[in-house]
Amino acid sequence: MEQIFTLLSAVSATPVIDQRTLAGITGISVGKVNALIRSAEQDGYLVTGREGKKSRLTLTDKGHRMLEQMLLSRSGAKLTFPPSARADTAVILAGGKRAGFDRPICLQPLGEDGQTLLDRMLNVLTVCGIQRTIIVTGWQDEMIRQHLGNRSDITILHNERYKWNGTMSGLALAEKALKDWNVRSFIVIKSDLVFEQRAIQSLIETRAPFAALLTAPGGGSDELLAELDENGCIFRFSKDIRQINRVQGEMTGIARISMEGFERMLEYFSHNMNPLISYEYVMESVGRLYRFTGVMVDDLCWGKIESPEDYRELLRLTYSRIERKERQMQEQYARDMMRKILPDDEVQEVQFAGGLTNTNYLIQADSGRYILRLPGRMTESMINRNNEKRNAQVASDYGFNCHLVYCNEKTGVKLSSYIENAETLTPRTVRLEENMSLAADILGRLHRSDIVWQNEFNVFEEALRYEQLLDDPGRMYSGFPALKRKVFAMLRPRLEELGWEQHPCHNDLVAANLVKNSVTGRMYLIDWEYSGTNDPMFDIAALFLENDFSAEDEELFFHYYYGEHPQPAASREKILIFKILQDYLWSTWTVLKESRGDNFGTYGLDRFTRAQKNIDLWEKRF
Repeated sequence: MEQIFTLLSAVSATPVIDQRTLAGITGISVGKVNALIRSAEQDGYLVTGREGKKSRLTLTDKGHRMLEQMLLSRSGAKLTFPPSARADTAVILAGGKRAGFDRPICLQPLGEDGQTLLDRMLNVLTVCGIQRTIIVTGWQDEMIRQHLGNRSDITILHNERYKWNGTMSGLALAEKALKDWNVRSFIVIKSDLVFEQRAIQSLIETRAPFAALLTAPGGGSDELLAELDENGCIFRFSKDIRQINRVQGEMTGIARISMEGFERMLEYFSHNMNPLISYEYVMESVGRLYRFTGVMVDDLCWGKIESPEDYRELLRLTYSRIERKERQMQEQYARDMMRKILPDDEVQEVQFAGGLTNTNYLIQADSGRYILRLPGRMTESMINRNNEKRNAQVASDYGFNCHLVYCNEKTGVKLSSYIENAETLTPRTVRLEENMSLAADILGRLHRSDIVWQNEFNVFEEALRYEQLLDDPGRMYSGFPALKRKVFAMLRPRLEELGWEQHPCHNDLVAANLVKNSVTGRMYLIDWEYSGTNDPMFDIAALFLENDFSAEDEELFFHYYYGEHPQPAASREKILIFKILQDYLWSTWTVLKESRGDNFGTYGLDRFTRAQKNIDLWEKRF
């Protein structure tokens, strides 16, 4: 029985293994290991299978129970949950009511911009790679629902017994959704917290499948102290320091739980007679048999709101510290990235250089100045980085783009030389005649060049792709089905009739992508994320649309773009069609982005409404 116990203990930690390795871990001969596996399977302790060239040995419930019973008589030995996949789901527990507040703590604002604790928490989760979030509400459930709107990446569950139940009761409500999504590991967070991004990142990056985030005790009125054993496992939680032999950290209210661990928690909770029990204590109870790791970030900057005084302290001091520390860490990350790209170049200064979809930094190094781009959320599903890297390099070689130093098609990280004396144009300055002539010149040279892109930018296919990425098509604006029918049934065939030319195009001519050296007057096109073969009239329509060109402005642009050559008769109709298609495309893009938590105000609706008006105009005119 002892050898069976040794075998099953090893299997619980490493289910995919070959017999020779298993023999080395257990100290049992290979022949005996094979015999023990057959015996354990016959007795119902495990199920055998294959995964590649190795065996997959899966413990049954009976096997788990046998191990648990034997461990009860042992001291120090603990089982280990199998390694789990990277956590991509979070559960936020937001059911509690706090005295002195007229709304849930998570809806308290953090600054003048109106961002709430919950908004920040969701942003941090998204940046860290969390794709879905369950929010368990209680008090003021409707207020939270109204605040979030109809986000497709959030599921809201209401705990109707929040007045009488603790956090474990709320967490248990997430069981069905987690299993329906086949989640293997998730992050659980209490909603009254504000913390640095690395709090979540530390739990995501840990190899421990069952772990709580600890930090140095802060002396708060409700601190939950932790004591660890010699293996770094949590031995005890208590709010009473007199029950702790050695204070080794404070529980933050953030943890990572594998589904195997969650199942043990649910089983323990099913026999519980105290509905007020918190999930941390249930984890501690499961940790008597299984490794429950304490992940320590001792210098974490964070805050917990239990009272109006805590909230005032957060606004007065703690939140600004968190923001400052995160900014410093982001700048350090930019420095570290530069060292990887240019290892022999010393970085002197890093400055935030703006960005909405992406984050950009101005880097001053010994060899010169650069712009480092770190990609934003969802860009991996919306941008083909292979196309961008290839096209940006070609555009750089031809002199249309600034010098491209580095571009990683997997991560989206890009480094470009800084354009000296750079003047980034605005919709107003684009329309100045000097700049209009420069824009016409660079676009004309691009469209007439011998560049051969390997990809096509097809506005119809792009719009359909954004639609498919949208979890809930019902989020689209009222009138969308009717506009979509006209776009595909009328505009697409009409473009084919007019002649849909294919030339190298930029396809994203917002003013910020036009940068001029104010001394030499040289114009550059930057950010080639959407570049590809397309009709040149698409670029011109984008320039007109994004920069508020009047009819007179358009006439002047044509003068510089065509020069001595006559303007093709079909160009004006094609430009109007492409204006409609771009408003249709980017309004769909906006709905998709907002479904994942971004807020663009009326931008998407304004574009959609303009598309409706312009398609009516096209029908009357053409």
